[in-house]
Amino acid sequence: MIEMSVGRVAAAYAANRSPFVGGLAETQAAASPLSSVGQTDAVAASAESDFGGFLDKSISQAVETLKESERVSLAAVSGKASAQDVVRSVLAAEMTVQSVVAIRDKMVQAYQEIMRIAV
Repeated sequence: MIEMSVGRVAAAYAANRSPFVGGLAETQAAASPLSSVGQTDAVAASAESDFGGFLDKSISQAVETLKESERVSLAAVSGKASAQDVVRSVLAAEMTVQSVVAIRDKMVQAYQEIMRIAV
């Protein structure tokens, strides 16, 4: 069984690629605990910045979706947008809000799990 570090998996998914695709040497190097001892801090920092970048990008996309929905709604009030455009943008905004709330709930749940760990 090959074990991969969480940092490597997170970095792979952040780069939109599978963490399980790669050459045999790369897979064996990732599986060897001695080969990755010096790289642990660098991989963790890389994964942290990738996750932070992912969150920043996701939040900015969510805000942009909500702003676009607001623009379309205002255009509909002035008669410049169709009802279909309004419904489409409102549904996109609703899905965005639901996604943000779900992510927030998971983050709160993870924080509570960490706080329950006995030190």
